[in-house]
Amino acid sequence: MKPSPLTLGLGLSMTVSYGTLYYSFSLLAPEMAKGLGWDMRFVFGVFSASLLAGAAAAPLTGRMIDRHGARLIMSIGTILASLSLALYALIENRWQFAAVLLFTECVAVMVQYDAGFTALAKRHGMAARSHITGVTLIAGFASTIFWPLIQHLLTMMDWRQVYLVLAGMNLVCCLPVHLSIPPLAQPVPAGKDAFGQLDMGPPAKKTALVSDDDRRRVMILLGVVFTATGIIMSAVNSSIMVLLAAMGFEAHVATWSVAMIGPSQVLARLLDLWFSDRLPATGVAVISTAAMAAALFMLLSAAFLPFAAILVGFAIVYGTGQGLNSIVKGALPLAFFGPEQYGRITGNLSGYRLAFSALAPFAIISVNDFAGPAVAIGLLTMVGMISVAAVLVLAGKDPSRMADRPIR
Repeated sequence: MKPSPLTLGLGLSMTVSYGTLYYSFSLLAPEMAKGLGWDMRFVFGVFSASLLAGAAAAPLTGRMIDRHGARLIMSIGTILASLSLALYALIENRWQFAAVLLFTECVAVMVQYDAGFTALAKRHGMAARSHITGVTLIAGFASTIFWPLIQHLLTMMDWRQVYLVLAGMNLVCCLPVHLSIPPLAQPVPAGKDAFGQLDMGPPAKKTALVSDDDRRRVMILLGVVFTATGIIMSAVNSSIMVLLAAMGFEAHVATWSVAMIGPSQVLARLLDLWFSDRLPATGVAVISTAAMAAALFMLLSAAFLPFAAILVGFAIVYGTGQGLNSIVKGALPLAFFGPEQYGRITGNLSGYRLAFSALAPFAIISVNDFAGPAVAIGLLTMVGMISVAAVLVLAGKDPSRMADRPIR
């Protein structure tokens, strides 16, 4: 398998974007709060508000990419993201922090997965799925790389200087990649795609992937799936250690068990890359949502049977579902609606997902404090079952069954 330069480049830029704009916060925010004498509740309260701002910006970003192309929007986004990271080094009070964090989350959507997936969809048309998988496979190592890197940098410099280093990394690593995206990003001609599969490019005759009658239903179902899985991942990824502590697990057991999530999600993406020509996007979505729901049921079981083996099983199964979910977010809209207006569609879906995901950490911690971890995890398990039900309905509307249906 020989990935294309664009796929490799976006894999690199997504790794740096997520490492500097997303994963850095969990390490640098406590340092900032300690240095400026702030309460952590204030810091993460502003973080939740900033995620809502990012949710509002996502639909607009998708429309801008559809209209002006990924190269322009992602290049501008990289410059603005670098500026936002540099501004952290100048923060002296709470209002400055709130303004910079809101700015950061608004521009982050211009350089992360949804924007990169749109660039690939415009470039490769319906054959973009394997490229999307390739990008997520590379970017899956963002936390593995940047958490140790940032911890090492903090031993040599303070948090202000670390932010300046991260700002420079965006300009050096991401800007050249985004400037190299084809300006109009037209689908490539027929031939072999980046992974050796037959790439048919755009269809010779425009066909409807879903009927006009089904279009609204499909959008609602996609919104339910993306919102439900977004709630689960936001809640679990932000509060898992708190929940496990409340369940009675010792810190070192919880840490080493949850560490299995990362390798599991990368392995799942690698398997999807190998089997992408045999399994439709709806099939991957079924596996992803079912894995997350099953993992939550295992975690719920661990609340009553606190065995490390159950926790390890949860981490492996959850990592599998989470790893495939990144692919599903890019592949499902493409499978149902094609590359036309892909940015607008994914932007709208991301807006719903991010809005509810922003509230999930606060909500799940509140339920945990009020009713305990079993109730909190039980609610998440119910959300997981809703996502499975919606995906199964979507699978019954698989667009491959309507490939030859003419436009109405």
